[in-house]
Order: sequence, then structure tokens, then C-alpha cells
Amino acid sequence: MKQYLERVKRFSLLFTPAVATSVLFASPSWAATFAFSQGDLLLENFSGVLFAEFGADNSAENNALANGPDDLVNLNNNPINQTSTSPLEVFTSGQSTVDGVGRNYFGLAGTNGTIVGNFDIGANQTFAFDFSSVLDLQTEIDTPKAENAQASSDVAFYLFDTSDVPVDGLSDLIENLLDNPNSINRNPLAFFSLAGNLSTLGDDSINQNGQGITLTNNFRNITSNGNFEFAEAFFEGSFQRYFEKPANVTLITTRRGRGRVTAPEPSTSFALVSFLALVAIATKAQRKAKVKAS
Repeated sequence: MKQYLERVKRFSLLFTPAVATSVLFASPSWAATFAFSQGDLLLENFSGVLFAEFGADNSAENNALANGPDDLVNLNNNPINQTSTSPLEVFTSGQSTVDGVGRNYFGLAGTNGTIVGNFDIGANQTFAFDFSSVLDLQTEIDTPKAENAQASSDVAFYLFDTSDVPVDGLSDLIENLLDNPNSINRNPLAFFSLAGNLSTLGDDSINQNGQGITLTNNFRNITSNGNFEFAEAFFEGSFQRYFEKPANVTLITTRRGRGRVTAPEPSTSFALVSFLALVAIATKAQRKAKVKAS
């Protein structure tokens, strides 16, 4: 775990700048509701690769409404996508924080990230890599009957055999998958997914799924302490597959995270959420990048 956090710190030296928004009508000294979401996924120690090409898409979005003179909402996002060619590594991380105080407000902070990698594999080669994933979720409220906080995050990767795609069509394949990671119409060779959800209304979960991978370490925990809840998960594993003939494979990594706070709690705030569509303050930051390695 310590080694993984050290890698996160190293990769965080290059990141998409944080996106922060405040909707301010007054200056209370504390937050009545709080939600925090973080999800990280690292793939490293690749072997058997002759050529690699990457594409990346990163975005963050804030929506907030403070409807009264004593209402305050603060939001912050920090989305990171990083690919390295020497050594060959893929890292994606998203962090969202939102807090609010008052009687009538809504705040939502979220991030999305996709990285698509395409790899040429030589004949009689074993394509392999290791992966590590972390989820960290927190929620807190002061008044259960009047406030609600939710946090969610999920990270995943999917590996597909794309040996039948013409060489001159691989760049278009990457671009299409960045726009819609679900657009590939074939079964994966392997996949891994980790998802978590926390809500002060009681819908708490951590779910992991996978195929064609080997898990070497895993930990998950959900703790509720009155009006404060937190969830954490850590999974490590590896993938390897032998290719007798030359092959081409495509790797898709996805990341999503959300934090949301509301007052009054959702069952009594329909008008507030409806009004949000007209007066929400939204901030979006998007970045696309492509690198090649041989």
C-alpha cells in the first residue's frame, strides 16, 4: 500500500489543474454537509509490447445552487490522466470534494477519465502487466432529517483483441473509444472493475468484478459512525496471456467519481433540484492528449 501511494505521489507531479467553484451568499464558519470521492488506477510492469499508442480524455464538472442568503456551497475537482512510455505505465486518478451549509442548497462535483492504449504484440510473446486500484469515499452531515450527502467512484480496465482491425484504422478506433468507451462490440480478453457508493440515506456498497486476471491483494471496508461514513478499498493484481502469433490488443481504462450534497434532503427538495437546471453554475475542464512509443 505504501509503495502504491508513493507511485501516486510521483504521478501527481503532472496533472490537470484542479477545478474549484464557490457559490457564496454568506460566510458560515463550518460545513453542515460534506462529500469526498477519490478513485485511482495504476497499470505498470508491461511486457511483450513492440509498439504502444495512447489516447486520453479527462473532464471535471461542478454544479451548485445556493438558494438563500445564508447558504454556501464549495466544490473542488482534481482529475489526473498520465501515461508514460519509459517505463510503460498508465495512471488515472479523480478526486471530488463538495460541502454545503444552510437550509436550501445543492452541490455536485464530479470527474470522468478515459485512457485508451493500443499495443502490438510479437509472435511467441507473453503480454503482461500489473495493476493497483484504490477507492476512498467519505460523507458527513449534521442533521439527518434535513440534509443528505452522497459519494461514489468506480475504476475499471478492459482488454480486447483487435488484431483484425486494419493498421490504418487503429487511430480512429482510439478516438471512437475515447468518445464512447462502450462502442467496441466484442467480448474482452480480460477486465477488472471496482466501484463504491456511500449515502447518508443508507445505500452503501463496494463491489469488485473481473475476468481473466489474478488478484494478489485486496481490502475493503465500510464504516458508519453516526452522521459520518467512510469507505475504502484496495485491490492489486496482474494479467498475462501468451500469443503464438503476432497480435494487436486494445486496453481501455475508465474512471468516474461523484460527490453530492443537498439540503433539504432529496425527498423534500424536488423544486430545488428542478430549479437548478435554470440557475446552476457549471464549470467544466477537458483535456485530450495522445502519445506514441516504440
